[in-house]
Amino acid sequence: MRVEKAMARYLEVYLALYQRSPKELRNLGDNWVLVNGARMAVEELENLTKNLNQEYQQLLANKRNIVKKLLNWFSKA
Repeated sequence: MRVEKAMARYLEVYLALYQRSPKELRNLGDNWVLVNGARMAVEELENLTKNLNQEYQQLLANKRNIVKKLLNWFSKA
């Protein structure tokens, strides 16, 4: 169950960040997964997902800042 949940979360974050599915995501059994050709433990996948999510949140924050700057610029014009 943990592996499937970790894989689903990874897929969700990966899709949000890159707007495409990973090339390969498979459960190898015994708490091991294959992600884009790399074999890793489920703990590593969870850490990778956490890092990708942080990157995605930063991307969203940057987009919000750009919109705020544009709104400020238009309101002063």
